[in-house]
Amino acid sequence: MDIIYENWFIIMLIVLSIIIYFPISLILNKCKNSDSKKIIFIKISISLSCICALVGIASYFYVRIKNNSIEMAENNIVSHISMLAFLALSIPGILMFMFSNIKPPKPDKYSLKQDNYIDFSNYLNKRLLLNNYQEVYGEENLRIYKKIVKKNKHYIIDFKTEEFTEDIYNDLYDNKMVPIMEKDLKEMQNRMYRSLYVTYIISVDRLTSYFSEFVKGLEQDRRYFSLPVGISFGAERKYI
Repeated sequence: MDIIYENWFIIMLIVLSIIIYFPISLILNKCKNSDSKKIIFIKISISLSCICALVGIASYFYVRIKNNSIEMAENNIVSHISMLAFLALSIPGILMFMFSNIKPPKPDKYSLKQDNYIDFSNYLNKRLLLNNYQEVYGEENLRIYKKIVKKNKHYIIDFKTEEFTEDIYNDLYDNKMVPIMEKDLKEMQNRMYRSLYVTYIISVDRLTSYFSEFVKGLEQDRRYFSLPVGISFGAERKYI
C-alpha cells in the first residue's frame, strides 16, 4: 500500500472511530446502570485492541524470521489489518475512558427488619453458622467470622459503634482484625492463587460523612477484596 494512501486511510479510520464513539456514548448514557456498562465497554474495547496488536506484532516477526526479509514483514497484510483493527477498537474505548463521566456506584438501600443491634447480630450469627462460617472472635459489639472456600479465606466483620469515624476504623483494623488475620494476610502475600475476602458489616446509630464514604466502596488490593455493608438503626436502612 502506498505510504501516502496508507496515512490517509489511518486518518480516516481514526476520524470514523471518533464519530462512532458519540452514538455509542449517547446510547450507554440512556441505559440503566450506564456507568457499569461504560466500564464493560472500555474493558472489551481495550482487550480486543490489545489482542489485535499482539496478532499484528506476532505476524510481523513471523514473516520477518521465516523469510529473513524486513521488506516482506513490513508489507505483511495480516500485520497491517491487525494494527488497523487495533486503532479501530481502541479509540472508542480510550475516548470513553477519557471523556465519559463515570461516577462511583452508589450503595443500594434496603429496609432493615431489626430495630436494634442485638437482634440483628443474633440473626446474622444464625445465618452465618448455617452457611459453615465459624466465629473466631467475639466481644461486645464485635464478632468476626471465618470460612475457607477452595483455600481462599472469607471473613465477615460484624461491628457496632455509635458513630463510625476513620479513627474507629483504623483501631478496628489494626488492633482487632490484623492480629486475627495475620497468618492469612502473609499467606495471601507470599502465595499465588490465595485470596482474602473481607465483608465489613458496620452498624451505627448515627450517620457520619465517613460512614457514607465507607459504604460507597473500598479500594481493592490485589488478592484482597473488601465489601462494605452499612447498617443504620437510626435511618432503619441497610446500605450495600
